[in-house]
Amino acid sequence: MDDHDLTGSCAFRLMPNDDLADAPSSACVKSIGAQGFSLAYTWQHPADGVQHGTILVGGTGPEESVEASWFDTWHQQPGLMHFTGKRHGNRVDLRGTYLGEWGWTVALDLAPEAVSMTMCNVVPKSALADLPPDAPAMSAGPYDVMVARWVR
Repeated sequence: MDDHDLTGSCAFRLMPNDDLADAPSSACVKSIGAQGFSLAYTWQHPADGVQHGTILVGGTGPEESVEASWFDTWHQQPGLMHFTGKRHGNRVDLRGTYLGEWGWTVALDLAPEAVSMTMCNVVPKSALADLPPDAPAMSAGPYDVMVARWVR
């Protein structure tokens, strides 16, 4: 994987019933040795403006287990969120947990001419019992929160 700067768009939504709000975005992928890379990206929150994030991924090889750390100025702060996952060629699938049983997944496709990222929040079944009676219907499981695609 060569280091490269990318431009494109990133769509965001907070809740599964919200529409995805698409906005301009940029990213930079940097190789770190033979088995690691970082993906630094910008995106725009509809109310809070420009945000920044970085995912650092390392592993044992192109078809092996990986681990990652993530920081994002809107989603994940003040500390890092840690993930484990698998790399299959140009695709990396990551999974992590927070607040007990809540989850977060990140799917990265690192094709030579384009990079995509899909981040999903994973709602546990136990959270459905805590919804207010007037809340919109929600299902347990993953839903897309950010969908980004960048090209050279």
